[in-house]
Amino acid sequence: MAPSRDPSAFAEELEARVRGRSKEDTRILLVGVLNRHMPGGRRAVLVGGALVEFLTDGAHVTGDVDLIGDPDSILPLLAAAGFEREGRVYVQPDLGLVVDIAGDTLRRGETVTIIEFEGYRVPAVTLEDAIVDRLLAAKFWRSTTDREQAVLLLRAHRDDVDRAVLRGKARANEVGDLLLRLTREMPGARAPRPPGRRRKA
Repeated sequence: MAPSRDPSAFAEELEARVRGRSKEDTRILLVGVLNRHMPGGRRAVLVGGALVEFLTDGAHVTGDVDLIGDPDSILPLLAAAGFEREGRVYVQPDLGLVVDIAGDTLRRGETVTIIEFEGYRVPAVTLEDAIVDRLLAAKFWRSTTDREQAVLLLRAHRDDVDRAVLRGKARANEVGDLLLRLTREMPGARAPRPPGRRRKA
């Protein structure tokens, strides 16, 4: 059955799905439920710390849900569910949820994938984009927390990250040097080859 376009239906479904769940599950379910009720085929894309938390099975813990999407589509739904603005974020204290709408468009070159979670489709940037995002903050904002998160992602997904895609996205965002350094520092990790270097036959 198609979701209702009545924002109150979003509020009811969110309450039913997240009540009593772990904080990690609550954050992912919020994005899944939200996207079921987004109007006109629009979507709210999960980025940032909550995505890192999901991808590392809770090894990193965050306090909010960062979304990229159209605020005019997202905010009426959040308001119906009792979210109130506090500075730049929207807080629902009864459910322990904090949402930060980090922008309305993805960074150039970012790609969206779909996470299937308990019957919901959760749009999120790819693993490779999540790593690059953390590398950007580590390099240009000098954020040690984001550096640590990049390492967590690299360790957790060393066998399934698309290394060629990751290298390309890192170079395009001027963090290829940091990616190379971090992967070389990781025990047992295969460091990406620098541009132009070829393996011997």
